[in-house]
Amino acid sequence: MSSLSERQTDRALRASLVGATAYVAFCAFAGAIGLVGGGADLGNDVGVRLLFASPAFAAAMLTLLVGVPMSTTAALTLRCDSRATPVGIASGLLLVSWIVVQPFVIGQFDWLQPVFGALGVAICVLAYRLHRHRARHSAPGSTGLAVPA
Repeated sequence: MSSLSERQTDRALRASLVGATAYVAFCAFAGAIGLVGGGADLGNDVGVRLLFASPAFAAAMLTLLVGVPMSTTAALTLRCDSRATPVGIASGLLLVSWIVVQPFVIGQFDWLQPVFGALGVAICVLAYRLHRHRARHSAPGSTGLAVPA
């Protein structure tokens, strides 16, 4: 049986992870739409440096490498799925990798890059803490999942 404080901690970690990953997923999808639709004008210098000089390819990669993993993490965490923590760590690492590689590809640095890099690290930490919390407070033989309230 879990105590009230254990359930509250689990709920707070899940809510934080869902909120952070859903926010990053929304930003990734919005950025991809902006790239494809022309709303995010990168300028000629950056546009030429993109792989295949294609904003559509950049949008597809942003969607596949950031948007989809973050959405998956948010959905799994919301459902109290045991796969949420490894997927959360992986999606956080993908975001950090995207942010590290991006300035080399586009040749520019923007203030949003360290912000989203920090979000990627925070998502990894939240997923790890949720995993550790569940492992520490689960009964032997149980799934370690908290019952959503």
